[in-house]
Amino acid sequence: MNMNERAMSARTNVEKREIFIRDNEQTILKFASAACGKYITRSDDEWSVALLAFNKAIDTYSADKGDFAPYSKVVIKRALIDHYRSEKKFAAEIPVSHEALSGAGDSEENADVLKAVSRDSTQASRQADRSSSLKDEILEVNERLKKYGFSFRDLKDNSPKAEKTKRECAGAITYILDNKDVLDAVIADGRIPIKEITGATGVNKKLLDRYRRYIIMAVVILNGEYPLLADYLQYVRKEGSG
Repeated sequence: MNMNERAMSARTNVEKREIFIRDNEQTILKFASAACGKYITRSDDEWSVALLAFNKAIDTYSADKGDFAPYSKVVIKRALIDHYRSEKKFAAEIPVSHEALSGAGDSEENADVLKAVSRDSTQASRQADRSSSLKDEILEVNERLKKYGFSFRDLKDNSPKAEKTKRECAGAITYILDNKDVLDAVIADGRIPIKEITGATGVNKKLLDRYRRYIIMAVVILNGEYPLLADYLQYVRKEGSG
């Protein structure tokens, strides 16, 4: 049984979960150390945070999220970032430039979270911290989109601009997210049931076809653990609840 299968099995079985966690203690420490930029041991506070995050990864993991190891690494890193922010009482985060979504800008490895939180809470350090987390989310989502035959770069000129178009796309996205069978089908093969969505929402067939990739991208982000990317799609839920 591979790691993905063991994680799925551990989600519903306490004994298997305990064994799975015990077998992966070194992996958890490795991921925590990478996120913090220093060597983490079981005696550190970061170990408890990482352990809880690994448990959360087990609870939230599904096959459509890719392999479990990189998924749990992202969950652990986010938990540690939140932990440091809480300790240092960070102020509200500064919005990241839109260039990050296209993969442009700095190509350095992940920012050193430990250094960021030990320095003064300057705008620059908060920006670097958020940018690093956002890049992780972009890379993870991009890998998932490639399975459907496109990437973020393909969406540069294929995203809705007009408010009316955005509202119609939001209606289609919300319908998919709120209907499990449709959602599972879209996640599985990257195809949109255009006829069904048109009948249920009244969204134009040509619009659905034109913005198919954008809609799939939004569904992947809003259905997953990508809080920073989801910030850029807040209008979807606002439209859906309006």
